[in-house]
Amino acid sequence: MSIRTTSLSLVVLLIAGVAGVASSRQPATPRLAASLTGLPMTPSAQQDLAAARQDPLAERLRGVLGQTPEGRGKLAAIAGSDVPVLGPADPGLLQGAAFLDGERHYMLVIEQPGRIIEIYGSTQAFQAPVGAGDVGSTAIPTDPNAPGTGGSPRATPGALRTMVRAQTADRPQNVQVERTEYGVDVAFSRYGAVYSVSFICDAPNGVSCSEAEATAFAAGLVLLGGGA
Repeated sequence: MSIRTTSLSLVVLLIAGVAGVASSRQPATPRLAASLTGLPMTPSAQQDLAAARQDPLAERLRGVLGQTPEGRGKLAAIAGSDVPVLGPADPGLLQGAAFLDGERHYMLVIEQPGRIIEIYGSTQAFQAPVGAGDVGSTAIPTDPNAPGTGGSPRATPGALRTMVRAQTADRPQNVQVERTEYGVDVAFSRYGAVYSVSFICDAPNGVSCSEAEATAFAAGLVLLGGGA
C-alpha cells in the first residue's frame, strides 16, 4: 500500500469550538506558549457516558471480543483507558483493530484494503493563553506523543472544512470535517473528550474515502469502555 507509514505519529485533532475556543491563530509571540490542559467533564457528559455504558449493542460487541484470548486482552486494555474509548459497531473491524493506549489518550487503528482508519481520543487539549492576539483562547486537541508536530494541523492549506451540529443527545458534537491530502479527518467532541477519525487512503478522492463516508463512520462509533 502507498499509505504513509508515518501516519500514527502525525495524528492531530483540528477542532475550533470543542473546548470553547474562539480562534485558531497561533500565539503572537514565542513567550506565550500553549499549555496542555485537561478537558472538563460536564454533568450532561457524565450522564451520557453512564447511559452509554448500558448500551446493549456495546455489550454485545464486548461479548464477541471476549470470546478469544486476544479479544479479552484488548477489552482489558480498553477498560483501563483514561479516555472513553469509541470504536466501530462492526465486530469484524474490532477483532483486527490495534489498540494503543497512553496517558489520557488512545488510538484504535483499523487496516482495510486501500485505506487505514485511525480513531484517536483524548481528554487533553493545547490551549493558548489569553493575550495571544485574540479575544479568548485557542484549544487544539492533539496527540501529545506526536513528534515534530508542534501542535500544528497536518491538513493542507485551503482544506475544505464543514461544520455540522448534531441535533440529538449522545451524538458527536462540534463536528468538523476536513479534506486532507491523504483523505478525510472528522473531529468532534463526546463524553467530555475530543476525538478524531482519520481516513488515510490509497485513493483519497475515491468513494470509500469521501467526507460522507467518514462522517457516517464517526457518527456510528459506540462506547467500548474506559473513561473511569
